[in-house]
Amino acid sequence: MSSKKQSLTFCAAAIALLALTSAACKRPAPESSAPAIEFLTDSFDLGDIGWMSEQADENGVDLDVRGLCAIDRNVAFLFGGVGVAAGTIRSLLLRTVDGGNSWHEVMSPVLGSELIHIAFSDPQHGWALALWSVEGPGAMLLSGSTDGGKTWRQLTGFQGSQGHPIPDGFPLSMSFTSALKGEIELAHESESASMDDTREEVETLASDDGGVTWSMVRRETRERLPLEIPAVHYDCGFDNTDWELHAPAVGNSITVRRFDREQDHWRVMTLPRHFQYKRGRVLSSP
Repeated sequence: MSSKKQSLTFCAAAIALLALTSAACKRPAPESSAPAIEFLTDSFDLGDIGWMSEQADENGVDLDVRGLCAIDRNVAFLFGGVGVAAGTIRSLLLRTVDGGNSWHEVMSPVLGSELIHIAFSDPQHGWALALWSVEGPGAMLLSGSTDGGKTWRQLTGFQGSQGHPIPDGFPLSMSFTSALKGEIELAHESESASMDDTREEVETLASDDGGVTWSMVRRETRERLPLEIPAVHYDCGFDNTDWELHAPAVGNSITVRRFDREQDHWRVMTLPRHFQYKRGRVLSSP
């Protein structure tokens, strides 16, 4: 009997040692935090879509974050729009310089529009493309930055090419390979397309002066791709830091994750989606 007790005691000690060893080798649990968000304090005039103001004042507004653009382990951008149930009020561009601990709005909003593409050719030169989105796609406006996204200025609005006014085109992508050279792909409904046609005309616009002027360099017919925004968006900074954005279509929060290579774990940040809106301003406290 004594021998049996000793065996049981030994087994229990071995199991405990195994558990301690496993815990010591296990990757640290993800760190979670609630970042601070600061919006621009200037009052924003809704102009022609002022009819949305009453709904915003009464019920607040929601952040519709379309994507994430990573620069390095400290700097990244969240972009999209601010809206109510009736539609989009204005564009949104948030920037962090501390790895996601805090986010600050850095671009003057564009009325009735969302930022749908952000591109950087290097850590200093960036471009942001806004698309009118009230009651369907409309005019586009391109802004640029030469200081890493601290400040932005409007570069150009887009005119339609022959046979295609811009409002009937949707920008599929935007990329810049240098501070001067960039391309935007625009999808148009084919004039002869039927309701069940899966094809679309795609124009490629090119710029060689940093986005100030554009010209059409290609036009082709392609299979139409779905335009759904993915629930998870991945991006990698110029220093190879991995970032992730989890922004489901429904829900009360947005999750941003950044991989911390020094600690060998994901740092998790949860941002609120809903904010109060008073007298033309999004209030920083949700």
